[in-house]
Formats: sequence, structure tokens, C-alpha cells
Amino acid sequence: MESTAFNIGVFVLVPILTAMLGGWVGAYFGNKYRKNKESEEKKIVRDIAIKALNIIKSYSKKSYREAESEFNKSLSIAEKRTVIVALHKLGIPFGVLSNETFNIKNIKFIDVLIDENDINDIIHQISKGYCDNLFYLDPDTYFGTNFTLLAMRNAGKKYVAEVLAESKVDVATNQLIEPFDLGTIFSLGEFKAIQVLRDQVRDQMYFDKNGKPIKEKIESLMKDIDLGLWDSYLMWNFEAYQNIKTQNLMAQYLTNLPQINKDAQNNIQETKAVQD
Repeated sequence: MESTAFNIGVFVLVPILTAMLGGWVGAYFGNKYRKNKESEEKKIVRDIAIKALNIIKSYSKKSYREAESEFNKSLSIAEKRTVIVALHKLGIPFGVLSNETFNIKNIKFIDVLIDENDINDIIHQISKGYCDNLFYLDPDTYFGTNFTLLAMRNAGKKYVAEVLAESKVDVATNQLIEPFDLGTIFSLGEFKAIQVLRDQVRDQMYFDKNGKPIKEKIESLMKDIDLGLWDSYLMWNFEAYQNIKTQNLMAQYLTNLPQINKDAQNNIQETKAVQD
């Protein structure tokens, strides 16, 4: 009887153990296969991003705009859709004039110089997998919703990096002197976008006692623009801004008018007293 019971137990237990083992093996290898597949997919996407960055890096010390044609020809629309948002978030300055719209077939860059060290840093971050969560973000939603603002931020950063950082303050007159005519590097649309920002950042706090720009302050200003802290100035119509400034000056003048009249009367009385 005991032998019969043992045989029955084995007969029942073996299929259960086999099923459990089969399930564990299937889950293990299935999970391993899934992870390997995900790893391969991530590597493919990273390679696409690095391919794009190497195209840009080949134009080192030239303008990003010179890389536009090769960038658009060498990457398919699908490849661009996969990596373009990540590249922008990592610092690649995509952008068009504020009156244009986003077009995945013809990606535009803003007119700033390519720094090879910056590109290498981005390649390192991508190759280590630090930016995997930024891939596959929809570029139409990202750029379509925010592109005008992003274009204005890019114009603002361009002014800070290429103009303010190269300007100086005449310590005798306390006047800021820009290095060249802004029309040589800005389109009319870009110039209109930066007018209020330009007026606000023409401040002595960005310059040392010798009138030279303070590098740390300039870099901090660039970061603030990226964070959106200057958006209200970039979106502010310059004519409306000028009207507000005029009204404030007028209000200040009217507030001080009684004191101005009092000082004038005192001067007249002092003059008469001297004459007498």
C-alpha cells in the first residue's frame, strides 16, 4: 500500500514540478530575451543620436547652420523623430525664425558656433545611457507647441553669447558699447524678439569695475533664459514695453514735480537775495 501511495504521489507531483520548472525557465529566458531586445533597441537609438552628433561635430568651429543640409540628408524622418527632442534638451540649438513653423523634413539650427567639446560631452552622456528617457518624445507636440518661444529663447541666448559677452562698458560715461551692428547677425524677426531683453540686460551687474563682461554672470544669464525666467521679456512687444517705460517716467516726474517746483523757487529766492 505504501509503495502504491508513493507511486501515486510521484505520479501527481512530477507533472506539477515539471510545470513549475517549465514556467520558471520560460519566465527566466523570456525576461532575458525581453531585456536583450530592449538593450539592442536602446543601442540602436543611441547610435542614431551619436550619428547625428558626429555629423554636427564634423562642422566644429563653424556655424550650426552650415550643418543643416547634411544633417537633414543623412538622417531619415524616422531617425529624426526618434532623437531630435533629446538632442534639443541636451543643448543642440534647433530653431527657426519666430514666424516659421516646425518641419521635421527640414530641421533648422540657429546661427551659433559649434563647440566640439560640448558635442563630445553630449555623446558621452548618450553612450552611457543617461538620456534614454528623452528618446521617442514626439517632436511635433514638443516643437509645435513651444517652437515660437524656443526660437525666441534661442535668439535671446544668441544675443547674450555673441553680443553681450563681447561688449564692454565705458567706465567714464557708464555706457554699454556693443561690438558690432546687430543687423549683421540677426534677422529683423530675431531683433524684434530680443529688444526688450536687450534693454533689460544692459546692466552694470554683468560687468566688472573695468567694464569687461563677467563670464560667470553671462553663463548664469544663459541658464536663466533656458529655464524660462526671461520669457515674459522675450514675449513682450517692444512698443508696449516702451509705452510702459514712458508712463513710469511720467509718473515719476509728476511725483517729483512739487519738489522740483520748490527747489526752483528756492533757487529764485537765493538769486534775488544775492542780487539785493
